[in-house]
Amino acid sequence: MNDKANFEVCPPPISTEDIKETFDTDVVVIGAGIAGLTAALSAVEAGAKVIQLEKGPCCNFRGLHNAAIASRLQKQEGIKIDKEQLIYTIMETASYRGNQKVVNTWAENCDRTMEWLLDMAEAANIDVALDPSTKPWYFPNYPVIHVFDASRFGWQSGLANMLLDNGKRYEVDLRFNTPVVRLVREGNGRVAGVIAQDEAGKYIQFNASKAVVLCTGDYGSDRQMVKKYCWEGVSEIPSLYPIMTDMAYAKQGISGPFNNEPNTGDGHKMGMWIGAAIDNPPHCAMLFDYTIWSKGKLFNLARQPWLYVNLKGERFMNEDLPWGYECSQLMQQPRNIAWSIWDAKWEQEAPELKSQCCKNMGPPTYLWNPKWLGEEIENGNVLTAHTIKELAQLMQVPIKTFKDTVDRYNEMARNKKDLDFGKHPDRLTTLERPLFFASQVTAVYLVILGGLQINPELQVLDTEGNVIPGLYAAGNVSGSFFGDHYPTTIPGLSHSRAWTFGRLAGLNAAAEKTHRK
Repeated sequence: MNDKANFEVCPPPISTEDIKETFDTDVVVIGAGIAGLTAALSAVEAGAKVIQLEKGPCCNFRGLHNAAIASRLQKQEGIKIDKEQLIYTIMETASYRGNQKVVNTWAENCDRTMEWLLDMAEAANIDVALDPSTKPWYFPNYPVIHVFDASRFGWQSGLANMLLDNGKRYEVDLRFNTPVVRLVREGNGRVAGVIAQDEAGKYIQFNASKAVVLCTGDYGSDRQMVKKYCWEGVSEIPSLYPIMTDMAYAKQGISGPFNNEPNTGDGHKMGMWIGAAIDNPPHCAMLFDYTIWSKGKLFNLARQPWLYVNLKGERFMNEDLPWGYECSQLMQQPRNIAWSIWDAKWEQEAPELKSQCCKNMGPPTYLWNPKWLGEEIENGNVLTAHTIKELAQLMQVPIKTFKDTVDRYNEMARNKKDLDFGKHPDRLTTLERPLFFASQVTAVYLVILGGLQINPELQVLDTEGNVIPGLYAAGNVSGSFFGDHYPTTIPGLSHSRAWTFGRLAGLNAAAEKTHRK
């Protein structure tokens, strides 16, 4: 781990002669995802002049859920969440490798930031829906989910467009197709600006009299970084990010596919080149169980806690684990593949499984379209059979092993006692009524949640733990928060951290003392 990878070595300096244009501003925000849009809007609201630079052709967002602890919507529904217990869950899931002062900063400010967002949504007539579902489980789970513009199912486009529109109203100078390639810092001094490139490759310098805010996202598309910083095996599984980026672009009217990989760790690298510290490995990979053939849609019927078997026809896990833990089990199986098996009773049984967040098939997000089942049967992605033997033959698993597995599972389901893996009795369903269905599920990763170390004020720290003056970080380029696993029982935490820390970083940057050359 002490050997430097290629990405850790700072490229040769860019000479002043190569810089063809220079702009002066108060705050430079790098990136136009949820964190960047929030940071830019917050800084300009606070009176700063802001230039925002985005490497892609439009804003970048994904996902759907946003966590809060005690918003006005939650209070209206009588929802009460133990904040201390929730913080404990974050720290425990991270194996206490995060900085609890930084986690506390999120917990103390997320509701205030959510109220700011709700005010904006109300003014723009954007509906915000709660998804407060919890279930009897062996894991603490929290009713924290807020969904912006849930009725249109635009992923995070409702939130992103709301922030973008307000930024335009406040005259944020947002420039797309302008990748930042270097932070400007002389010696151990403050970060005084950035060097970027325009579409023609021409170098442009943007001087920041107050501060620079990094909101450049994660590094999941740089496989060298993934291999260096993540635990063994993560670099070998697929990333869902390019598919989700194409979807985000499509929501903004930009057609693809692009095979776009904007999350290449640019901010991490530029920060390290000027002395910033990065989280100690291994970094947290946000793992996700997925039907890889389904491309942009969530085929959630296969992701329910039915019986799962590996390619040998053997059951190998409690199928009702939080999905990060579920993926850890999947990754130990041959070819990182499991078969999800259900029967004709699924329409009655699925709602009783009470799957949450991205596995929820019902309101308010309805991440399931019943017509998909017929389509994927026709496409050959869902297998059907009238007998368990016939299904085993189609799956190409050992028939006797699979039949014995099903028989044992049915017996335990009837007795409501999982003697093998301890699945909650409410999630034990039998396989006895034809048709029988099977579809493959695999583990992928969405983003990597390891970043530059920060303090509770969102200032980036160097390798000695000292503040790098003039540099802030928010969103997935920032670290000091997650550890071994992502706490999926707090759905929407990553987005909540992005807009909470984006707002705080933007406000703090705007409050910096002005430095003029």
